[in-house]
Amino acid sequence: MFNVSRPVVLDINTQGDLFSPRGIYTLHEVAAVLPRMREFFAGVAAAHVPVVSTRLHRVLMPGQTGDVPIGVPNTAGFCKLPFTLLRGAVELPLDCGTDFPADGFNGAPQYIFDLPQINPFELPRFDRLLSESDAPLWMVVGGPLESCVRMAVLGLVQRRQKVVMVTDCLAAHDAYRGQMALRQLESKSIDWMTSDQAMAKFTARPRRVIPMATLRTRRLAGLRRAMRGVDPVGVVERSATPIDLTARAGRRRLRH
Repeated sequence: MFNVSRPVVLDINTQGDLFSPRGIYTLHEVAAVLPRMREFFAGVAAAHVPVVSTRLHRVLMPGQTGDVPIGVPNTAGFCKLPFTLLRGAVELPLDCGTDFPADGFNGAPQYIFDLPQINPFELPRFDRLLSESDAPLWMVVGGPLESCVRMAVLGLVQRRQKVVMVTDCLAAHDAYRGQMALRQLESKSIDWMTSDQAMAKFTARPRRVIPMATLRTRRLAGLRRAMRGVDPVGVVERSATPIDLTARAGRRRLRH
């Protein structure tokens, strides 16, 4: 079990072939999504939020025109967008193994997986990490919404993980299919929020707890504060004399 006390960002395929105007499979409305995504990842880096990232590795998308696959190594389309990379990120090899660093997210702020197919959960090591992590929340960004993102979200829900979609950091290749995928996910009661709401969630400062000893000291200091026109020393000395206490007791008895 990988213990995570903070929300984790699941970054799906933010690479050149999808999120660049000159990419092989450029997604719809990338120009509007990129500024929000850049802002979001800046907040992630500042708040030290752990990230799990994926990128397609020689994949032909359903209905893709042309025989050139997405994510050919050593090309600009294979590389992740620079602002999505955290310092100290670890790239995991593309194989069928399930081994994983024992210290989990304590050993690296970001893990990057290469996907040989559009369903990320068909990669055993990726499946193990997301299945065995006890993160309080997974915040999903990236694309394509109608295929890879949809499968990732549904896979997390099947593994009883809490998921939220950061809607202004998601992009689809086909606008209509993207809307249909979003409606399907919403019908399964999957939450969504904007990038501003997501950043407020993981950058919120914890409430400061004041120790009881400090509160007691402040209270006593307030009680010792002298009243205007009253000599505190004289009042204390007069109230401490036995004669004064006896006289008060006598007055109480006479009244009854």
